[in-house]
Amino acid sequence: MTLTQKAVALGLWCFLWSLSLNAQDQPLLLAGKVIDSDSLMPLSSVHVYILNGEDGTITNKNGFFSIRMNPSDTLIFSAVSYQTSQYVLPDSLKKGNPFIEIALTLRTVQLKEVVVYGQLNPAAVRRYLDNIKNKKREDNPPDIQRKVPSAEPKTVPKGRKHTVGLGSSLEGGAALEGVLTGLANLFNKRAQQQKRINKLLEARKNQEAQIAYQEFIKSKFNEKVVAEATGLEGKRLLLFLEYCNFNSEFIYSATEYELLEAIFAKLERFNQYYQGR
Repeated sequence: MTLTQKAVALGLWCFLWSLSLNAQDQPLLLAGKVIDSDSLMPLSSVHVYILNGEDGTITNKNGFFSIRMNPSDTLIFSAVSYQTSQYVLPDSLKKGNPFIEIALTLRTVQLKEVVVYGQLNPAAVRRYLDNIKNKKREDNPPDIQRKVPSAEPKTVPKGRKHTVGLGSSLEGGAALEGVLTGLANLFNKRAQQQKRINKLLEARKNQEAQIAYQEFIKSKFNEKVVAEATGLEGKRLLLFLEYCNFNSEFIYSATEYELLEAIFAKLERFNQYYQGR
């Protein structure tokens, strides 16, 4: 190869290389979908914008977005309660109109350590009060020895009941026992009331969770959704809804694509079964 031919080849290679660089710098239209990394459900109102740029957009109710960008730009995905994510287009997607799917992760919050005190234990309170009562009786034993006067006969006449008079110390012990019994009954009543309140609160929480669960199921699978997907209407639509008979757990856990795939599979068999009816 002569020197002239080498120069022409080098110039042609430089020209093609510059064209390649210019092609890589050409803006492109990027489309995509943002989902939750755990549930794989679409995320709406996610902010999508170019780092150090002015262009941006947000995802719609189905998690879809589109934005015009340069192949070398860095995209930022930001949403409330989720960790912010950055994305750079790989070389394989820097041509045409690429489509991507981004999964965002929930942001975890580190809480401060707290001390939780349990409810009052009536049995423990009774034991504590009994210990106090027993200790007082040991420290101040009641004097129940009656001093018999010298003039009083030691024998009890026939037909007469012998009565022992209790001292003031025994009366005080009976009063203390009555107070302690009243306190124990009060603690028992409060504990029973608290148990009933806890049961009511737990039942209310379970009821609210069940209502939210059913509302979520209805939002994913209802007459409107099925009508838009299949084009059925009227009595035929109601028959198809009954024919589908999906269980709630499947509707809850299925992605939008999986649910539509199941609907179309049911629709094919439904049309074959009800053809001509």
